[in-house]
Amino acid sequence: MFRSLPSFFVAAAVLSFGFVAPVHAQELMAANAVGTTVLFPVTPMTVAPVVAAAEAPAPAAAPAQGPKFDRASFAEAPAKGRPSPLLALYASQIALQALDVHSTYSAIGRGAHEANPLMKGVVGNKGAMMAVKAGVAAGTIFLSEKMWRRGNRAGAIATMLVVNSVTAMVAAHNYRLASSLR
Repeated sequence: MFRSLPSFFVAAAVLSFGFVAPVHAQELMAANAVGTTVLFPVTPMTVAPVVAAAEAPAPAAAPAQGPKFDRASFAEAPAKGRPSPLLALYASQIALQALDVHSTYSAIGRGAHEANPLMKGVVGNKGAMMAVKAGVAAGTIFLSEKMWRRGNRAGAIATMLVVNSVTAMVAAHNYRLASSLR
């Protein structure tokens, strides 16, 4: 049971964070629904007797109100905070990098070797490996945040989805390799 737990976690993370698109599709559908909304409804006019200005009390001046639009869209003013799916993707990136470190050392401990030429020199030192993986996670989150602040919200979410998916596949591969070398 414990051998399949990391693979289960990786698969659950990929599957649970892979369904972010329907939320945005619903927002776009709501934004497009404005086109079918009646902005100025036609109401039947009723004729009322005219009262002289001296006889009627002066009504309080009500502020003029224009039509109100309730529209959730990416084209509006920037959101004040990050959406929860993006924050969850950030957290999962950190967790997936930690799983990648654990899976790499599990496979190396059973006789495998590092196939990535960029990481071969780092694998021998656990502190350096952790620092590189923390830097990768921080860099990915930093770039995604930069995309978000510049208005490319869909790109920020898509970037995190792709990077998380690739990291999850690498960790799952390492765990499969480690279990096959027993």
